[in-house]
Amino acid sequence: METEEFREVLLQVLELQLEYQLRAIRQLRGKPEVEPALTPRRGRRRQSLVDLSIQVLTEERKPLHIDELVQLLQRRFSRLTDRDALSSALAKKVRRGILLRQSAPATFTLMDSSEGDNDKA
Repeated sequence: METEEFREVLLQVLELQLEYQLRAIRQLRGKPEVEPALTPRRGRRRQSLVDLSIQVLTEERKPLHIDELVQLLQRRFSRLTDRDALSSALAKKVRRGILLRQSAPATFTLMDSSEGDNDKA
């Protein structure tokens, strides 16, 4: 990772951390949330890592190991994540039968993907 990319990611993490701390302090003081005009940062809510993972899997159109998925999330969206936390979140979706399935240990693919479906016949 280049120094400038690392710096940008670090600043994003620090900014997010400070926002959460400020929100917690305001809640403890009994102050209402910041006015709605300030809350939306980019005009829309931030996508979850699971949402972004599904987007990556859709674009790649092949099963991806959790390590590769974490790297792609970092490269494409500048989002850092703990591989175990992401794997757990994706596994919950698999167990519920929501959008994903596991094609191998720690490897996820979309349910409608034809990759590896020949064992269903």
